[in-house]
Amino acid sequence: MPRQRGFSQSGTFIAFLALAITGVFGLGLTAVATQQPASTDNGTVALTAVDPPMGSPGQRLLNWSGITWLVYPNCATCGPSLTPTTNATKAVYVDKRGWLHLRVSHIDGKWRGVELRALTGVPYGTYSWVVNSATADMDPWAVLGMFVYLPGTAKFTNEIDIEDSRFPHLLRAPNNAQFTTRPYFAAGHQHSYYIDPTYHPIRQQFTWMPSFNGGNGTVQFETRLGTRPTSPLLTSWSFTGYNVPTSQNMQLFLVLWMNQNRTPTTGTHSAVIRNLTISPLGG
Repeated sequence: MPRQRGFSQSGTFIAFLALAITGVFGLGLTAVATQQPASTDNGTVALTAVDPPMGSPGQRLLNWSGITWLVYPNCATCGPSLTPTTNATKAVYVDKRGWLHLRVSHIDGKWRGVELRALTGVPYGTYSWVVNSATADMDPWAVLGMFVYLPGTAKFTNEIDIEDSRFPHLLRAPNNAQFTTRPYFAAGHQHSYYIDPTYHPIRQQFTWMPSFNGGNGTVQFETRLGTRPTSPLLTSWSFTGYNVPTSQNMQLFLVLWMNQNRTPTTGTHSAVIRNLTISPLGG
């Protein structure tokens, strides 16, 4: 989907992000706080005792699937398409099984989505997550996504997405999921498909490969019914083109948000992800 990010333009956030990345990498990807974590069973190391106020840089890191994530703060225009976000623990947490819970929540008079950015490198390779919840039961305007993206880049470029949503203004029923490379509206850049409400857990992934000998890059997508690489295949799609992004400076995101800032009305607006695995190319 098209993305406008007020957050990436904020000097305060950039400064905080640089500091967070420096500290995390310098300590072997172990988030460190100057006080005891606010919680010991939700994967969180909170750098403040309570959630920060509106407009705060956020200051919340979350450890999940072996990765340290920056959770976007309470902000009016920080999410995809300038949607409100929150880093409240009721909206983003890890349970005792190690599963990640995401929820669109009504906070401070706004419906707020959640966005997580990995504080790690983003190599070529396979990115695979197992979604435990029934994405077909989500509100039609709710969007659950995993994507790699280059912040600050030209609009509709440098992005690879897996998105679970009905996207009422884009997808033809009954389709409720899609694979895309940017620009998503160009011919041949999108593959939409149907996930039945009984299909969960599902394993969704993309394998991202660079160009060779000056040629085009390739992204191979697939969704399987189950948790294993050998689970029954529901759909697959491959995209090859000059606009497959390179891995330089790319960043990895997980999001749950309401498209066009819609208010949830029917269905669920939460998701549970069991795990995420990244297998670098040639690794």
